[in-house]
Amino acid sequence: MEFVTKKVVLLRTGLTVWTQMINRVLIRLKVVQVIYAYYQNGGQNTASADRELAQSIDSAYSLYKTLLFIPVAWALRIRKSVARQQRMNAPHISRREHLFAGNRFLEQLETNVELAAYIQSNDMDWLFESDWLNDTCTRILESDIMEEYMQCEKFDFESDKELVRKLYKEFVENSDELDALLEEQNIYWNGDKELIDSFVLKTIRGFEDGKAGEQPLKSEFKDDEDRQFALDLLHYGLDTAAEREEVVAANCRRWDPSRLAFLDVIIIQVAMAEMLHFPQIPLRVTINEYVELAKFLSTPASGSFVNGMLDTIVKDLSSQGRLNKEL
Repeated sequence: MEFVTKKVVLLRTGLTVWTQMINRVLIRLKVVQVIYAYYQNGGQNTASADRELAQSIDSAYSLYKTLLFIPVAWALRIRKSVARQQRMNAPHISRREHLFAGNRFLEQLETNVELAAYIQSNDMDWLFESDWLNDTCTRILESDIMEEYMQCEKFDFESDKELVRKLYKEFVENSDELDALLEEQNIYWNGDKELIDSFVLKTIRGFEDGKAGEQPLKSEFKDDEDRQFALDLLHYGLDTAAEREEVVAANCRRWDPSRLAFLDVIIIQVAMAEMLHFPQIPLRVTINEYVELAKFLSTPASGSFVNGMLDTIVKDLSSQGRLNKEL
């Protein structure tokens, strides 16, 4: 299935505490993408939509671990350079290379049990063979961030961790070349990176000295309830199509329904499904989440349009006695 590929940043909705990787913000995003692709591909195979959702969510988690490994790959490459210079009896090996090769935080991250298991089962040759990795290592050693680090009063775990955090923000968050490289590896990674970057940075900040390889990474789902939420939202979202058409047509007084952006329509459809079938989720939370999705996935005007439509739909459904929760 072809996915909506516009990059999204859903980092500050204020609605979710991100203690796990696949939170409900990302679940909603993935469900909207899958349903959009479902209709673009003929809308005839629900089982295929189930598989696409599972694959898309699993791929988001694999991107998290891949991005978390990238700083380790920097250290491995620089250690290799130091070892080669030592074998050749180089007259001078830069102190920057020595310090980065022995970065205490990266040594702990490299031995992390969960991350090591992922790397062992996934081929990372594409990263080590890339020009991006070599070029980035050179730029890291010459960077102002590294220069600032060299002025530290002491080199310890916390200073090493802060160095990696700053380098990640500079060389991973803002790299179009890396974005293109990642998209070549997995089509599902397209559009996810900015959101997953935030999880990686939270993980880096959360590492503690002395935990060796046992520092827990973020879990894929908080619990089985969130895993089931993803599947149920997909199914209810698909089942709400006919009702969405009726409700949107009845409430779309200022817009011709046939001219609405199709992605906006899908966002409204999934939001309606959540309103009707998940009584434990407050209506305002649902509206806010899907307005944010519209802002970042669709057109500049989509946020206000979806917000207005959902407010109107809530009033309509409430007047029919179909919503057992208040705005």
